[in-house]
Amino acid sequence: MTETNENPISFEEAFAGLQKIVEQLENETVDLEQAISLYKAGRAYASICSNYLDQAELRIKEINEPGQKEEDGL
Repeated sequence: MTETNENPISFEEAFAGLQKIVEQLENETVDLEQAISLYKAGRAYASICSNYLDQAELRIKEINEPGQKEEDGL
């Protein structure tokens, strides 16, 4: 997926960042301040992923709209 002004990184980059943070929180001993910092970064990554998924859902709904010309799809 291409990057947008709203999302400066790709979905894949944001998802990988979120996965890394989850692994750190689950598998490492982190102090409270570090955990809060990781949580904040994780929320940002989750928001980016959510934006991309919302955009994808809208695109799919547009594709599946009834009455769309056949030549648009194939």
